[in-house]
Amino acid sequence: MSLFEPYTLPVSGVTLPNRLVLAPMTTYSGTPEGQISPGEVALLQRRAAGGFGTVITAACYVDRDGQAFINQWGCDNDDKLDSLRKAASAIKAEGAIAILQIHDGGRMADPKVLREPAPRSASAIAAERQGYLEPRAMTAAEVEKSIADFAAAAKRAAVAGFDGVEIHGANTYLIQQFFSPHSNRRDDEWGGDLERRLRYPITLAKAVRAAVGDQFIVGYRFSPEEIENPGITFDDTLVLVDRLADCRLDYLHISLGNYAAGSMRDPQSTQRLSTLVIEKLAGRVPLMAVGGIETVEQAELPLQDGAELVALGRVALWEPDWPNKVKAGRTDLRQALPAKDGDIICTLPRPLYESIIQRAGWVKIAAE
Repeated sequence: MSLFEPYTLPVSGVTLPNRLVLAPMTTYSGTPEGQISPGEVALLQRRAAGGFGTVITAACYVDRDGQAFINQWGCDNDDKLDSLRKAASAIKAEGAIAILQIHDGGRMADPKVLREPAPRSASAIAAERQGYLEPRAMTAAEVEKSIADFAAAAKRAAVAGFDGVEIHGANTYLIQQFFSPHSNRRDDEWGGDLERRLRYPITLAKAVRAAVGDQFIVGYRFSPEEIENPGITFDDTLVLVDRLADCRLDYLHISLGNYAAGSMRDPQSTQRLSTLVIEKLAGRVPLMAVGGIETVEQAELPLQDGAELVALGRVALWEPDWPNKVKAGRTDLRQALPAKDGDIICTLPRPLYESIIQRAGWVKIAAE
């Protein structure tokens, strides 16, 4: 199986030009009103032109109260349609498939973007990280509205010209907060034991598919484990992916910091988690893999393991032409982000570039 072999998704029937996907990455580069900026449009279009067959956008909030980042863009109402159209059009103009990642930050909202004194989540349990506030527990009516907001955002994405959406159920945000025994201590139908903690993500996934029909791509991103105790275990996740496999999804996207690493909860276990997910899925849903992939050999490993798609994140920031260069057999792949004028050279929004430069260790920076 080649990185450049097309792939037809099982439910929507959409054929992806190749197996390479631009991973969704936060840019901090929208407007304060939640609109996309010209710099972010240019970022997306450059990667599509660089050969990524599928481009997933940065997380886009479905509810203003679920905004998580400064200058995050939104898809929460129809006044965002022109903004969404700019992104979809830029990606599709280069022949790539355009996927909008739909998102709610829950308790992981940056306090600077909150309109209320506290964010909301499954329960009033603070994250075990500095800088985040204790949330308030959502009411049952708010839970129902949240699911409806995701479905409405998916429909809005279709109207704006996207080919699909990715439900952001990973990286400790709201959907994961309902699944996690750390953040979900509810005693109603939306929380408690594993079965009730599954209800929110499964109901939401089904609602999104129902809202857009079968001709539209619907994917779901998940994190396989949490380090907290109590927290999501890999056994929990195997139950989740088994249930998600019955939700008529086009793919599942496993969110990993290092694809080749083993369990973070059990340091003695070195088996790659994706291989166990692939075994559980048994071909029912394609798997998209991600996690520190920079080289051709690293990109081919997930395909050898049985995954169907490979997402590249940070390497695409400093080498937007990675797929085209690899396909052409070129060896001049950039190895790090330029320390000077990297935003111009690599087509990055200035706010994102400045954030990268100021945050040591996040992205490789070339020596000046």
